[in-house]
Amino acid sequence: IKKLKELGINEVVFLSVQGAERSKVIPHNKIEKMIVNQNLNHIFLRPSYFMQNLTTTLLIDIKSKRQIFLPAGKAKFNWIDIENIGEICSIMLDRFSDFSNQSIELTGERNIDFYEVADLINTVIKKPVSFSNVNPLTFYKIKKNDGMEKGMIIVMILLHFLTRFQKEPVISNYYEQLTGKKPNTLINFLKREKEHFS
Repeated sequence: IKKLKELGINEVVFLSVQGAERSKVIPHNKIEKMIVNQNLNHIFLRPSYFMQNLTTTLLIDIKSKRQIFLPAGKAKFNWIDIENIGEICSIMLDRFSDFSNQSIELTGERNIDFYEVADLINTVIKKPVSFSNVNPLTFYKIKKNDGMEKGMIIVMILLHFLTRFQKEPVISNYYEQLTGKKPNTLINFLKREKEHFS
């Protein structure tokens, strides 16, 4: 961020995360504050939970163990396709002055817990998947044994365990306002990406 300032770049679209302004423990909060403190003109785009977490970070357990292991309990997450985020980012970059120094939450249309996510996955594939709610210590041990880096494990715990003690995500219609379309649904995403889960 300081380098941007040194280079004379004064406009930043930062891909943050929903609720970053309320959570001092996640890095996005600190980065947002750094951008403001450097007096950069900015747009904070705060999307909800990426659908693509299922085809990246969580995919190893899905494929090898047919389970999703997380300390998430029955916490509900709002799911958004990063393709929809990309569309909005392109609008922000193209029309920066229209949204300058604003924070924009970007969500899908439904809040869904991981039990329902596993059920949805099972409607589009033949080899069933289940959700296993584990406590943070068990999750840490499992992921450490799997070779995941300590920093990543901590971030995963923060993102999934702390959500259990927060209100359900607020649903925004910002995507529809800017594009005239509905955001992608999780079931459509799963159908599109189903080969990942087999």
